[in-house]
Amino acid sequence: MAGVVAVKDDSIAEKIYFTINATGVGLGPFDCWLLMRGVKTLAVRMDRQQANAIQIADFLQSHKFKVHYPGLKTHPQYELHAKMSRGPGAVLSFETGNVELSEKLVELTRLWGISVSFGCVNSLISMPCRMSHASIPAEVRAARAMPEDLIRLCVGIEDVDDLLEDLYHALTASGALKLAN
Repeated sequence: MAGVVAVKDDSIAEKIYFTINATGVGLGPFDCWLLMRGVKTLAVRMDRQQANAIQIADFLQSHKFKVHYPGLKTHPQYELHAKMSRGPGAVLSFETGNVELSEKLVELTRLWGISVSFGCVNSLISMPCRMSHASIPAEVRAARAMPEDLIRLCVGIEDVDDLLEDLYHALTASGALKLAN
């Protein structure tokens, strides 16, 4: 991770510097070089990822899945998001209505890597309640309206037709399209 910590107070700045130096969390030269190299193509990658994500969200919504994505005009905060950002992002989620079906669907994808991460150039698929949020008790997840069947997609820069074809295959093979339509 890279970033900036800015403070007004010199004593706080010294403590932060000491912590960064003592724990070794500062970036090394090679990491800095990779970061500088990657920043040069960030806009192009984000444009592609967002364009792909919009098409995938439209595809899933057209098949009557409940899709969570601020790039859809049906999203409750579409207008607010559009005012505050330059794009809808590349992460979306959808519900199948059935946990076992979602698990099967995730396993049946071929191009989507099963992993929890964001911002990769390769597309990833995960089930938050089984992966990243599994340590949260089921009762707490339910109280916070976290659907157990939710599938999260972190859309990459691959050819969108390949991604859609793979999703369609997994949706069909798992039986999810029959339930959704």
